[in-house]
Amino acid sequence: MKVFLPCDSAQSLGGGFSFRRNFIKGLSYFPGHFLVERVEEADICLVAGVTMVTRETIDKIKGLGKKLVVRLDNVPRNSRNRNTGTSRLKEFSQKANAIVWQSEWAKWYLQDFIAKPGLIIYNGVDTEVFGPDGDKYDFKGKPVFLYSRFNRDETKNWEVAWYEYQLIQRANREAKLVLVGNFSPEQMEYNFDFFRGERFEYLGIVDNQKEMAKIMRSCDYFLATYFNDCFSNTYLEALCSGVKLTRISKTGGTSEMLGLWETRGREFFSLKRMVEDYLNLFGIL
Repeated sequence: MKVFLPCDSAQSLGGGFSFRRNFIKGLSYFPGHFLVERVEEADICLVAGVTMVTRETIDKIKGLGKKLVVRLDNVPRNSRNRNTGTSRLKEFSQKANAIVWQSEWAKWYLQDFIAKPGLIIYNGVDTEVFGPDGDKYDFKGKPVFLYSRFNRDETKNWEVAWYEYQLIQRANREAKLVLVGNFSPEQMEYNFDFFRGERFEYLGIVDNQKEMAKIMRSCDYFLATYFNDCFSNTYLEALCSGVKLTRISKTGGTSEMLGLWETRGREFFSLKRMVEDYLNLFGIL
């Protein structure tokens, strides 16, 4: 089977882009199935995220009579997408031959708006990279807490993590916080608003998987404060690296993820399982 993964965006960070990268690697485990670079060659076109492609691309796919699968996780807010987020969400879904939801929560939240059924396929991560064994940093904390975000989206709840870490540090001066990701120049300049001499280290934006895995396995806890995250790749990568989630916001699909982690374990979240589920779907379209 020949799969085309359209992408019209110049960005490289975020859930859809992580999924796209993971799908490409996962497909390599299945001989006879491969990616193509031109839509004309494809059997299946898989849209990793509705904000990653234009209407022109979708119209071309449908005009060529290609099968279209659209992956849906959460609401692409209009304020971040030039007032086209939800309109593309609905329009592309209506044109799709199949919809894939990332969690039961996402389906519950959006199916009334989409007005179309779909299948749930849970995310996987690269367990060959994100694992508890391997090189580590010595961050000199007992214990070490991690907070990471790849954009400044307010739903990542940095302010909650900031407050929670203050309480952790007040109770244990040996603790340390490691920060990764995108923060404002003012936050970086003014000590991330910490004012009690809290112990922390900021590592900047990390877009290399192996480096991120090394950081994760060097930490003990991840401050899991994201609000209504559909099925966080970052949480999965942390869990697979041996990090425990703490101060958990049990909103969105996070409780669902934790339940699967407890009952199905690390191997369930492999790329091979994820891509196999997609290939099974492609085979019946």
